[in-house]
Order: sequence, then C-alpha cells, then structure tokens
Amino acid sequence: MRISLCAFVAILAVVFNIAGADEVSPPIDLSSFSGMDSVLDESANTFDADTTPIAPVDSSGYAVWIRPYVTGIVGASFGTINAGGSTAFAATTRLQTVGSVNDTILNGGGAIGMALSRPSGLLRMEIEGRARGAMHGQTAFEIASGTTSGAVIPLDVAVTNGWSAMTNFWRDYFFTDRFGVYGGGGFGIGGYQYSMQENGEIPLKGSSVVNTFAWQVGTGVTYQLSDRITFDTG
Repeated sequence: MRISLCAFVAILAVVFNIAGADEVSPPIDLSSFSGMDSVLDESANTFDADTTPIAPVDSSGYAVWIRPYVTGIVGASFGTINAGGSTAFAATTRLQTVGSVNDTILNGGGAIGMALSRPSGLLRMEIEGRARGAMHGQTAFEIASGTTSGAVIPLDVAVTNGWSAMTNFWRDYFFTDRFGVYGGGGFGIGGYQYSMQENGEIPLKGSSVVNTFAWQVGTGVTYQLSDRITFDTG
C-alpha cells in the first residue's frame, strides 16, 4: 500500500507540472534593486594584499612559523678540575701537581633564540650566556726525585669567575599540547680564574686565567604553562 500510494502521488505531481508548463508566470520587477550598489561595499568581499598575512606552507599543507623567545637558566653543575704539569728542578728532581677538585656549583644565565615550528614540535636556535659559581678544594704539590716520590705539600685550590658563551641547537618533540621532550647541544667558549696557595714551610702561591673551547649536549622535558610560557628541566 505504501509503495502504491507514493507512486500515485508522484504521478499526480508530474501531471500537474506538465499541465502548468504552458502557463506564464507574472513578470518580476527588478528596478527595485537598482539602488543596491550604494548599499553593498564590494571591498568587504576582497582581500587587501598589503594587510592580509601570508603564511608559507610546505608540500603537506602545513603552515610554518618562526617565533623569537627569551629564556632564563638556573641550576647546578658538577665541576672537576684536574691538577697537572711538572717542572724540572735540579738534575734529577721534578716538581709536579697531582690530584683533582670535585665540587657542585650554582650557575645561571639566559639565552635568546628563534623557534621554527615543525609538524611534530620545534627546532630552536639560540645564543646562550652563563655565569658559573666558584669551586674550592685541595690538590697536592709533589717533589719527585727520579722514580721516587718525595714530599707532598697540600695546595688550596680555588676556581672563580667561571663563564661560558655558546650557540645551541635544540629539537623539541611534543606528545600533547603541553608536554614534550627535547635534545641537542651547543659549542662556544668558556673560561675561569684558577688560583692555588700553600701556607706551610714552603709558601707557594699562583694564579692563571684559562679560556678554552666549550661544548655541551643535553636532553630534557618541557611543559607549556600557557601560550607564551614554557617550563623545561634537563
């Protein structure tokens, strides 16, 4: 019944359409639209090439952006100073320093860089400057004669004015909108002031400035606190 009734209604609709095809509809007056040019602003439907931002996209349609950033650095470092070097004294005697100093030092600084967006995270390039705290410890001054070690005199050692300046490259990978990991490294220069002193029977005192090539590698975890602030530890 349902199929027959639908077919019957469809036949009636076709018949009435054919029957009314010869009738002419009344004309439509379009003169009322002649004043619409003053109402419609065609510029609202166009783009201004000077003010419309253009974002480059790669072959997959991903829009790449570059954003500058500033970061602060604070933390601890584990430092080691190895004593070394010797000086000939008399015919068969040598004077040499032995031992090492190990200490935990506070360091802090900052970096400025540019972050390039990638489909899975960021590629960051930055310039970093860091100041490092002082180290204190004790090595020894040894008087060796031939193959036999002689007197050993303790030396108080201090390392101060530590600094470093590096160019770093980091790659960030995001697991969620807020959580991610990163890895990378950098290279540059670093230096410190080295001094030693002995106040015993043979007073010894000296200092030197050390400037040398510096490098670092590292990894860490990032957490985005907001659209503009990210915390990382590594």
